[in-house]
Amino acid sequence: MPEEEKLVNYYSCSYWKGKVPRQGWVYLSINHLCFYSFLMGKEAKLVIRWVDITQLEKNATLLFPDMIKVSTRSSEHFFSVFLNISETFKLMEQLANIAMRQLLDNEGFEQDRSLPKLKKKSPKKVSALKRDLDARAKSERYRALFRLPKDEKLDGHTDCTLWTPFNKMHILGQMFVSTNYICFTSKEENLCSLIIPLREVNI
Repeated sequence: MPEEEKLVNYYSCSYWKGKVPRQGWVYLSINHLCFYSFLMGKEAKLVIRWVDITQLEKNATLLFPDMIKVSTRSSEHFFSVFLNISETFKLMEQLANIAMRQLLDNEGFEQDRSLPKLKKKSPKKVSALKRDLDARAKSERYRALFRLPKDEKLDGHTDCTLWTPFNKMHILGQMFVSTNYICFTSKEENLCSLIIPLREVNI
């Protein structure tokens, strides 16, 4: 694994190798999905690049109500017995999407060098990187919602009401504040949307 690889989070789970489950840990990093197990003198390792994954599925079977299936062009891998399968699957999808966008854009993932490398298992540092990824995902949804430039970063949002002079009403919705804009969207879909460049705001 490259020295600069960054670990995002890791989870206890079982990996099905044939018909035998191997209890161990799945490690989710910026570029790879990895699994490691060492039980009764037997070692099991798996390393998959996110860009090689063709499909992620959260399945339910009679034997295991919660199972994640990871498909590549040449193989299928099954993981089960997660403490929080929804969180794990959501993070897998997020990392796979990031890797695919990087491949299409030919861009690398820029990250603070102080964040953890794969060999370290500091929960505090790992959660910091996960928060960074969650913040990026929120900024992406924000940019898509208001069709803003790709470098715009969301600082925060809150519930509020907007007074609309044309019909003299208070409209319930959310206000978003980012680097260069203040935006508003109504709770009721397509009722009201507002984009205000901060350069036009006088205080």
